[in-house]
Amino acid sequence: MSLLYQDPSMSHDEATLLLASGVDTKVSAGLISIGLNEGDRTWAENTCLKYLSSGTESVAASAVTALGHIARRHGKLDREVVLPALETVKQKFPSLEGIIADTLDDIDVFT
Repeated sequence: MSLLYQDPSMSHDEATLLLASGVDTKVSAGLISIGLNEGDRTWAENTCLKYLSSGTESVAASAVTALGHIARRHGKLDREVVLPALETVKQKFPSLEGIIADTLDDIDVFT
């Protein structure tokens, strides 16, 4: 197995195009970029919350990770909305428990 590094830095418009593609790998890349780069915290958070309900585990995992990045970068999240949403994802995809735990740690430390 070979690893391919992808630079997650892209503009808001580029990330939005990836989300609109509907291709799981592109959507995941867009979500990670949003978590790492988006200046509009509210839009980024709402976008990630939307993708938490994805039927695809990899997309939901990317949305979870991006929420952790948003918490770290912006120092704020709507905990009353995000925490129950993360619990729902954990019930839907138990295999994401570790990723969710990491994101919860970021939320606790940075918000």
